Amino acid sequence: MNWAKRKMYELRNNQFRPEQIELYKQIRALRANSDLLMEYEVSYKYDDEERICIGDIVDLTRKEIFRLNGPIHHSSEKRIMRDEIQKEGLEAEGWKVTDVDVDL
Repeated sequence: MNWAKRKMYELRNNQFRPEQIELYKQIRALRANSDLLMEYEVSYKYDDEERICIGDIVDLTRKEIFRLNGPIHHSSEKRIMRDEIQKEGLEAEGWKVTDVDVDL
């Protein structure tokens, strides 16, 4: 995670989307002992290419990434394919990927 995001997390300077904060609270209530981070960078490989996913919420303890999918994620075939490639790459690295559709 880059310095600015780490600092924002440490200072609890909530620059996060309302639906992201709400889901974080729900997960935190169920997983009190998990190491949860928002906007956390996770690297993975796809077709031998190093890539980065910025997880909306990441549970490091359970190695699970929550992706909040608003309308933009369903806006084009290219975007849908890119999200599927990301999910496939993350799962190949041992991550569980949980997609949460949100209406904005």
